[in-house]
Amino acid sequence: MEFIDREREIEVLSREWRNRPSFVVLYGRRRVGKTRLMREFSKDKRTSFFTFPEAIKEVQMREFKRAIASFLGDELILKVETDNWFDLLSYLAERVNDCLIVLDEFTYAIKSDRKILSDLQRVWDGILSEKNVMLVISGSLLGMMWDDVLSHASPLYGRRTRSIHLKPLDYPNALKFFRDGEYGIRAYMLVGGIPPYLRLASRYSSIEEFVREEFLSDYGLFYDEPYVILGEELRELKSYFSVLRAIAEGNRRLERIANYLGLPARSVYPYIETLMRLGFVEKETPILGSRKVSLYRISDPVLLSWFVLTYPQMTDISSGTARLDDLYKVFSVRFEDLAREFLLLKRPLEFETLGRWWFRGEEIDIMALGKDTASLIEVKWKDLSERDARRVLKELEGKSTLVRFEGTFRFGIIARNIEGKEELRDEGYLAWDLGDFY
Repeated sequence: MEFIDREREIEVLSREWRNRPSFVVLYGRRRVGKTRLMREFSKDKRTSFFTFPEAIKEVQMREFKRAIASFLGDELILKVETDNWFDLLSYLAERVNDCLIVLDEFTYAIKSDRKILSDLQRVWDGILSEKNVMLVISGSLLGMMWDDVLSHASPLYGRRTRSIHLKPLDYPNALKFFRDGEYGIRAYMLVGGIPPYLRLASRYSSIEEFVREEFLSDYGLFYDEPYVILGEELRELKSYFSVLRAIAEGNRRLERIANYLGLPARSVYPYIETLMRLGFVEKETPILGSRKVSLYRISDPVLLSWFVLTYPQMTDISSGTARLDDLYKVFSVRFEDLAREFLLLKRPLEFETLGRWWFRGEEIDIMALGKDTASLIEVKWKDLSERDARRVLKELEGKSTLVRFEGTFRFGIIARNIEGKEELRDEGYLAWDLGDFY
């Protein structure tokens, strides 16, 4: 399978390789491509690569000994009787030099025995930090990586020379998985930039077929994927699911989420705070105006798609009667995200900051602020006639009277397709559709 993007991460890793001894912490959500990245990076290097299984400590240690024996060509390690990681890690460290050591899915080892943190710290301080070695530890359990590996309280604090938070692919790189650009855009809006999800979507010839088979079938990958994504990180899954369901149904203010759940806001906020910390939810404040007026949104595309399409239809899925009626809701929300990403990556206009604006019931999907110019942009997942587009632009001009900005306003629209796009541009309006995204 083709390895797509990650040039920046490869360059960072290469710099660490040149500056050995080095200690890199690589973390990112499940399936984002951490293992594949390290496999690619390690291809031309002498590498000890071990992926911790999600198992009890004894199983992990037995597998680790086998991996060391294979790497060193030394079966004596198989006869070592020990119940602590220090013995095994120091055995490897004392016998290597000029190599790369990758401890993949390290958080599974922490779950089985937290003492591995202090054992690894002792091995790094006493042996590896004096050798021409690059050590990489990676993990998918973000809460554990932050609390147990990266925090001030971790035994490993102060040892790392670099940390890399591996993010999903952006949309231009996601499109490389697809032959058809518009199909790729729709798939990206549904599942985001997670390589295995994109690869799965690329097998299908239509979005409708993809959604039916993978979201609306009890044999589909995404039928229970959120239980895996959230279950690894969180307890009290029912409470977190309820918060996410509330947001997916349009309850974006804290008080409305609390009312949906029938709980006081102070009881709900800790759940939202945890979801934000893990990157599943984002807090939005208006780009101009009071920062106290906050909205919450599901930022993980798969979770948004699942809570809109799959979760409400669990009974219908079991009986084979699930419908695609709400697919438009996902695209409407995600097309705004995509439009912002398009503006940030392609830079078809100049601006310093980008965000949403709302005030007293009025909203503007995107406001791009420059020093002297504010571009107000409406986003529509629709095919617009020139007449419809002009009506939307006229409404934006009306909303601009409520915006407190001392400068010039420009008005624009981003839609699936815009008839008369060039004529609008000639008149000074901003106008882009999917044809400009590729």
